[in-house]
Amino acid sequence: MVWGGMGRAHRTPLYRVQGNLTGNSYRDNILEPIVIPTLQAMGAGAIFQDDNARPHRARVVNEFLQQQQVNRLQWPACSPDLNPIEHLWDELGRRVRTPPPPALNLDQLFEMLEEEWHNIPQMTLRRLVESMRQRWLACIRGNGGHTQYRPSFSHYNNKKNVQKS
Repeated sequence: MVWGGMGRAHRTPLYRVQGNLTGNSYRDNILEPIVIPTLQAMGAGAIFQDDNARPHRARVVNEFLQQQQVNRLQWPACSPDLNPIEHLWDELGRRVRTPPPPALNLDQLFEMLEEEWHNIPQMTLRRLVESMRQRWLACIRGNGGHTQYRPSFSHYNNKKNVQKS
């Protein structure tokens, strides 16, 4: 399992999760060393968006984020997953599954994931973040159920025409 974060003009490094992710390990290994500095670099208007995964909602995490005065987007308990990073994970998975040959071990896989994570143009991340309004409208049209919203990566993710951001 890996963890990564994104914003209009920022992305975090990928973090390789060792073992099970708990509230304590999420706080100590991801939030404090990665998320907080990234949010500070993004400026005062930054909003932290995660999901309702159990480690993300642990008391120790909630207390830490409050203490750090993090502006956090709250998700309803039974909401469809509208988080734009889910589409980024799909794109990353497609890129890693495309030749060259598959990874032979977890270390190789993580190296491939890191390389492709950095090869995804920042414009892709920007468009995903800016798609939130369309995502919410699709959710409303679907009465809170699953949506038909699918971002298009093809017109700005052609690897032959991609420049690193």
